Amino acid sequence: MKEYKVKILDSVFVDIDSIANFILSVSTPEHALSYTRQLGAEIMTLSYLADVIPESRWLSVKKYHPHAKQMRTRNRRLTIIFHIEGDTVIVDKIIASSNIVS
Repeated sequence: MKEYKVKILDSVFVDIDSIANFILSVSTPEHALSYTRQLGAEIMTLSYLADVIPESRWLSVKKYHPHAKQMRTRNRRLTIIFHIEGDTVIVDKIIASSNIVS
């Protein structure tokens, strides 16, 4: 099993900030911090899971990269969109899972 370096694009950090701000609007700062830490940990699992995940068949995912892959988070509400370049997994976007359409 190959292990990849994980690179998170700046735009993904904006996505994570938006998620944290939404959680802050409906819950506590502790909940927002816990959720974003968990999300970060899930992103880092791509370092060893990226190879086993197939390319996405959805056009709404492929618009981020022609060889985009997707991984739903444990709570299934978010989808992490990424692709592999050489020895690096590049995280392109985090979107609501409900936004994935053909």
